[in-house]
Amino acid sequence: MALTMPTKHGRHQQNMRIHAAPPPAPAHVPEPGPEPVDEKDVVQRLCLELNEAGYTAEISRGQVVVSPRTRRESSNIVDRLSDILYPLKLANGWRFHQTWGVHIPPFPDFRLPDLMVAPDDAEQFDDMSVKGHSALLVAEVCSPGTRSVDWEEKPLDYARAGVPLYLIVDPLAETRTVVLLSDPLPDLTPDDDRDPYRQILMVEEGELVELPEPFGIKLDTGTLFG
Repeated sequence: MALTMPTKHGRHQQNMRIHAAPPPAPAHVPEPGPEPVDEKDVVQRLCLELNEAGYTAEISRGQVVVSPRTRRESSNIVDRLSDILYPLKLANGWRFHQTWGVHIPPFPDFRLPDLMVAPDDAEQFDDMSVKGHSALLVAEVCSPGTRSVDWEEKPLDYARAGVPLYLIVDPLAETRTVVLLSDPLPDLTPDDDRDPYRQILMVEEGELVELPEPFGIKLDTGTLFG
């Protein structure tokens, strides 16, 4: 109820005057603040822009991580691996991806492998990544800037995503090495300290690596290194 000034009673009622109450002051309406920022969208957009600009950008624990550009040696190894797998690609209608990532749950994270082999109908998580369980194989070729990540971080990430086969090609080891990780554990957490894959096969250059079905081939590691 508005506050009004009461009338003043005098001897002469005819002289009584009524004073109108002043209009109430307008209520203060705060100015609208900026729209809330969705940090997830900002991070994903930045990562996408960096990749479109030619960088190798990934998201790890909600942070954008940029890797050095691929060296010629690494690019050659990826190309040789692609050549070996190409007949299977044609026969089965698979796809090779080098610019499409793997979503790493439960975060909006994703990793961008040097090579991903996936069926044509692989289950997409978003425009930037596939659900790992629907990939067939991911491969990383170690470089000086990525070696520790390829060995120490990505096995857990790819296993958490459900990637069935993770191939590490390491031309920087004292004896050049290839590792095949398979059969990921199903209940891994982001900080799990267990071996994320049940099967680990490590061979030196020149030895054979048997890729299980649906590949069903023996990979000559000497061919990878040229």
